[in-house]
Amino acid sequence: MRKHAFLSTVTGALALSIAATIGLTPSASADAAPERRTAEQTRALLAAFERKDLKAISARIDEKATFTIPLSFSGGPEPADHFVGKKQILGYVTNVLTNFQKIRFTDMRISVTEHGNTSFVQANGDFTTADNRSYRNVYVYRFDWKNGRMVHTDEYANPVTLCNTFTNLAC
Repeated sequence: MRKHAFLSTVTGALALSIAATIGLTPSASADAAPERRTAEQTRALLAAFERKDLKAISARIDEKATFTIPLSFSGGPEPADHFVGKKQILGYVTNVLTNFQKIRFTDMRISVTEHGNTSFVQANGDFTTADNRSYRNVYVYRFDWKNGRMVHTDEYANPVTLCNTFTNLAC
């Protein structure tokens, strides 16, 4: 009987240590929850762009959010654009949705910081312009999140690709 109790104790301790090592403990699961939620929110936001669903995009943006396009068209240090508040951001988004008949992100990689406050996305864009031209660019996004809403975005894309496609820009 003592031998059986000893084996049960050793087996239980071994199982617990293996579970902790591979992340099956309740605390490991709870700790990963904010990061998982942020990754899901990020995927949902980009999926809404692909569907061109302005209502779903709007639902994920905080009223006081900011949005910056850091890479200038001139190559200078100033950002290409900066939008303050949900209304300005949605104006920019509406313009993007109007200029592209198809928006598709490929080879998407999402990374989330500890505690889930920030996500980074690397993706290739396989877009089609409103006048049916292919538009392929490379994107890196930084999304800052608070209470499930985007509070800041930096959108990095190759400005040369943009300027070669849209000649009406101040490039």
